[in-house]
Amino acid sequence: MKPEYRFLDEWQVPLPIDDVYDIVGEPKRYPEWWNAVFLAAEGEGGPPEPGKATHVTARGFLPYRLRFTLTCTGVERPNRIESVLSGDFEGSGTWLLAERDGGTHVQLDWRPVVAKPLVRRLTPVLRPLFRANHNWTMRRGDEAIQRLAAARRA
Repeated sequence: MKPEYRFLDEWQVPLPIDDVYDIVGEPKRYPEWWNAVFLAAEGEGGPPEPGKATHVTARGFLPYRLRFTLTCTGVERPNRIESVLSGDFEGSGTWLLAERDGGTHVQLDWRPVVAKPLVRRLTPVLRPLFRANHNWTMRRGDEAIQRLAAARRA
């Protein structure tokens, strides 16, 4: 079994698409609002642009931390942000945004490949646990962006 994953997650955010693009497009600020998952982020802030890299430390409910770099590879404001991943896992992540139902439909297409040798070997056994860990992090992200949206609307 290959140590590759594909996660396709969706949120509906009650904010204009440009606002949501600015929020998800700046991973350096994730610890400010998605702080249950993102513990630290270092790099250049501001809007996404190809070549811009952010080094993050993140966690899920499992008792370990992940360290990886998100490097922006492509943007199409306000609908698409593409990144490559390096560090504890390799792969790609793409945010897709569309105006829908008076807000913004957000889709994250996350395709990590486990890089750590021991974890790679244990992937067949641990795959369900890793999927549950990812789902936990994305629920925290959805809850956090909903709170952020409510605060901005207030």
